[in-house]
Amino acid sequence: MRHAMLTLLVAVVLQLTVGSALGQTFVFGAQGEPVQLDPAIITDGISSRITRQVFDGLVRYKGATTEVEPALAERWDVSGDGRVWTFQLRRNVRFHDGTPLDAASVVWNFERWWKAGHPQHDNQVKAGQTFEYWEAQFGGFDDKSIVSRVDAVGSHTVRITLKDPQAPFLANLAMFVFDIASPSAVEKWGTEFGKHPVGTGAFKLVEWKPNQEVVLEANADYWGPKPRVKRVVVRNIKDNSQRLGALKAGEIHGMEGLNPEDVLVVKSDPDLQLLLRPTNTTGYIAFNFKVKEFQDKRVRQAFAHAVNKKALVDALYGGTGLVATQFQPPSLWGYKRDLRDFDYSPARARELLGQAGFAQGVSEITWDDGKREPLVFWYMSRSRPYFPNPKEIAEAMAADLAKVGIKAQLQTADWAVYLDKRKNGQLPLYMLGWTGDNGDPDNFLCYFFCSPGAPREGFYANNPLAEVLLRAQKLTNQAERAKLYRQAEQMLHDDVGRLFIANNQPPLAFSKRVKGYVPHPTGSEYFAAVEIQ
Repeated sequence: MRHAMLTLLVAVVLQLTVGSALGQTFVFGAQGEPVQLDPAIITDGISSRITRQVFDGLVRYKGATTEVEPALAERWDVSGDGRVWTFQLRRNVRFHDGTPLDAASVVWNFERWWKAGHPQHDNQVKAGQTFEYWEAQFGGFDDKSIVSRVDAVGSHTVRITLKDPQAPFLANLAMFVFDIASPSAVEKWGTEFGKHPVGTGAFKLVEWKPNQEVVLEANADYWGPKPRVKRVVVRNIKDNSQRLGALKAGEIHGMEGLNPEDVLVVKSDPDLQLLLRPTNTTGYIAFNFKVKEFQDKRVRQAFAHAVNKKALVDALYGGTGLVATQFQPPSLWGYKRDLRDFDYSPARARELLGQAGFAQGVSEITWDDGKREPLVFWYMSRSRPYFPNPKEIAEAMAADLAKVGIKAQLQTADWAVYLDKRKNGQLPLYMLGWTGDNGDPDNFLCYFFCSPGAPREGFYANNPLAEVLLRAQKLTNQAERAKLYRQAEQMLHDDVGRLFIANNQPPLAFSKRVKGYVPHPTGSEYFAAVEIQ
């Protein structure tokens, strides 16, 4: 009898332990406020970290790789010519609002992204919420797109027909922006859907407290492995030091955006653990080509020779950074290893400015319409994986530029405002960067340079570059594609279309109680496997 009582007691204790583990809340410290939570509209990592918990795509990335595995589509096949893709959807999957996932709902999502006349496309655009990723990854809207048809050919079968083969097509579909939303919820909320997201994901939105936190709860009806925690809270703590303080105090369980000097602090703390995300980021300076001074390649070359990238990376990345020579990070298979970068040479920078007619330096700029104003160098108001401490990095670069006579005033703005100004071509000179979304060079290069003259890329127009990238997109042989991406990197370098500053292995810090967090190269991680011991 005593043995039976002991067995019962052990069982009760185990049940309570497991119950309490499932009842726990995982609190993650983010660098700021999400822009919004409609995956089709967003372009930033802070927002996508949350949407990845709420939504699923047809396919997803496996573990810590960019290998594609089934998600809402349990299997698929492609025609011999690479143009027709047929996806078989999982059955008995429901959106968080109870409506069923079926072929019609998937077709509806594609048509919303793709067709300018779709009511839920048109009203988003009128509200300034553009489908930037669809345009970049699939060539544009309506007839401009590489997608020619999307059909429901059964209750749970979707057929997508392309005009030409697209090598990264499946990898594109695994990106966070092409996750599937509830058509009923989008129609209900319209342009406010980004505040009321409804997907099929492992977690559902409970509450978004502006400038504080986003609260999610586990989806008990999730089609995949059930989440290990009951709740997720993504807390907005803009300051890196305050975020680390909250981690040490036990107020949060994990965070991104460490000050470089704090990497060693985390490593030496017995209660904390450091995880490095695989290198898949590039930070850059972008020129606005509506500025007459930047239309002269010699001026752009002067910038390239003026910035001491190695000193900057050594001083401000805490040992996790690398000097960037091109847009692709070294981990991508299209990287051009023999590309010779601009050497750091203030003397050469001054010489080039003199040749361009600016022997006294540059402190003012002239827009195409003749308007003159002081040169402003915009930097981001929050840390990002490619620029962990943007203000300090901007100050270091501005100091380098000042040494050769380029005197820029530093300015910043709230993150959503900053991204909006960049999208509309309103920033003359600015810092930004990219974390790759799908492991394919196309996502770095074609996303930015396949639409020559786009306002969101500072009106940079390089038609020969776009032609090379579009050719690479249609090939299926990776070796042939890699040659074209290496050629494209050389073309971009020779034209000084942009200045690439640093790659980074972004550090993430966690309590040692956290298990199961898998850093992903794209920066979009799933929280369903996370547990707190």
